[in-house]
Amino acid sequence: MPLIDPNSGYNTAERHALDILSRMSLQPEGADLIHARQVHDIALTGEVMRVFLNTDTLDEAQQEMLAESLAPLLKDIPGVERVIVKPRPQAVSGGRRIAGVKRVVAVHSGKGGVGKSTLTAQLALMLAHLGIKVGILDADIYGPSLPILFGAHGPVQQNPDNQKMTPLVAQGIRLMSLGFLLPDDQALVWRGSLVDEGLSQFFTDVDWGELDLLLVDLPPGTSDVHLAALRTNEFDGVITVTAPGQVSLDDVRRGMEMFADLAVPCIGLIENMAGVACAGCRQVNHLFGELGGGSLAQEIGVPLLATIPFYPAVAAAADSGTLNTQIQPGRDAFQALLPVVERLCGNIAGVFPELRQRSHHPSEAQL
Repeated sequence: MPLIDPNSGYNTAERHALDILSRMSLQPEGADLIHARQVHDIALTGEVMRVFLNTDTLDEAQQEMLAESLAPLLKDIPGVERVIVKPRPQAVSGGRRIAGVKRVVAVHSGKGGVGKSTLTAQLALMLAHLGIKVGILDADIYGPSLPILFGAHGPVQQNPDNQKMTPLVAQGIRLMSLGFLLPDDQALVWRGSLVDEGLSQFFTDVDWGELDLLLVDLPPGTSDVHLAALRTNEFDGVITVTAPGQVSLDDVRRGMEMFADLAVPCIGLIENMAGVACAGCRQVNHLFGELGGGSLAQEIGVPLLATIPFYPAVAAAADSGTLNTQIQPGRDAFQALLPVVERLCGNIAGVFPELRQRSHHPSEAQL
């Protein structure tokens, strides 16, 4: 039997693509691509048609040949602007979970300097307000920022019962960062196997206790650090942060493709630093362009969780470790992030049923 049932849940454009694939064969007298089990699945997300090839039945040369031949054929389907033909997603994780941690969500950006770590901290603060037991793992081993963002400093203690490191706790959030283990002026040089071994300890050798959600602040870009993190633990999803400029968008697109290749679902996209808000008139001046995040979200087919301007007060609070002062009702940052938390809690409640009771609408919460 083929891997795909053309009558099962596919939309019009996808069925059109399956019809084309069912009339193609690698051998003149051979079975078509569908019945030969050479296509694992197809999906239209936004304006992008993805064809996932079955690596069990195709070698690399055959995959390359299909990638070249299928793209121009499928691009003529109405509603399709771009075609990606690639091997089926394959998770690199061994399915390991952190003891006591129910769900793990990564926060990622393709490019540095877009406020990813600050957003991670703010999201954790708002989720903690909702009664969700949350922690942050600072996996940016080259630029750890949690000590500054929360005004928290080591040393990290060891649990005498299990000999694991005990996270620091600040403002109700459990925190672990390399910045708690190194002097402020000491550089870290980790390469190759040291990345795998060192980063894995933050997942396996930390006593996180009972957490509903662990946010993992990944470094920007795509590197061995990301693969090491995914090999260490199974991720339940990723939130991607971008700035509206084209350079950031291109880098984010590559990062999102990396997570898709590794079978990590994208919860949504946040466009950050979308202009500067005037403290007096509240007008937002778009310094880096407009609507870039919305266009990318539509193209990729993921939710745009929010478009957030740059707030000088938030930047100052981040530098002084007092972000909690900005996460209060009536504050600009609170209002801007409220749709993000609502959407994130909706995702948590939908994907993570055990959190449904506590993931109520933030406007009804006693914040």
